[in-house]
Amino acid sequence: MTAITQAQIEMLISLQNIELNKIEVKKTLDTVATKVAQLENELKTFSDAVEREKQKLRDSQARYAEFEDHIQTNDTLIAKIEEKRRSVKTEREYQSLLKEEEQLRARKSQIEEEMIACIDLMEATTQAIATKDEELQQIQQQVADDIQSVKQEASASETRHADLTREWETMATDIDARLLDKFVKVKNQTDDGRALAPARDAICMACHMNIPPQMYNELQRFDSLKLCPFCFRILYWDNASGA
Repeated sequence: MTAITQAQIEMLISLQNIELNKIEVKKTLDTVATKVAQLENELKTFSDAVEREKQKLRDSQARYAEFEDHIQTNDTLIAKIEEKRRSVKTEREYQSLLKEEEQLRARKSQIEEEMIACIDLMEATTQAIATKDEELQQIQQQVADDIQSVKQEASASETRHADLTREWETMATDIDARLLDKFVKVKNQTDDGRALAPARDAICMACHMNIPPQMYNELQRFDSLKLCPFCFRILYWDNASGA
């Protein structure tokens, strides 16, 4: 088994602390894209709602224009009927034209009622758009500020990650190459990036399994590197570093 000293264990603990800090910083960096996407999605959702209101207004305006065309056509037909009535020669023909005119005027009255309802809808929609446009401007500014804040956080995290990497590399040069290689291999095999685990009261504090008594006694002598027989992390007696 590889020989190890208390000083080397303490250096590995420091190295692991740097590694864990790097992991936390990396988590922050990994969430940046998600945060920005969420903010942009919130903005798009509200923007789409505003666009739906504007489309509703455009549809109402188009419908109103159709009503105006219908009214104009209707008035033209009524005028023609009135002209015909002045030249008819029989009562039957006169009554027929009069009935047709009444139907056209009834239709005109119905269209005018629909136009009034359409005007009310356009006014309400216009007001809703004005309110939503104002809210949209506020949300756009807030989202822009939030995205800027997220990017600033990312920039700071990138700087911090680079600093930690340099610190890790500098410290690694002072550690025995074989020991460092073992540390890195164990670290890469764990889910949480922890290569070391403190042993306390004959228990591995990483997997919480009981360590064989002889191994626990040997840990306290710092004469060789020991691996937990269950989680395979490098064990150290926690009293050695006050951890």
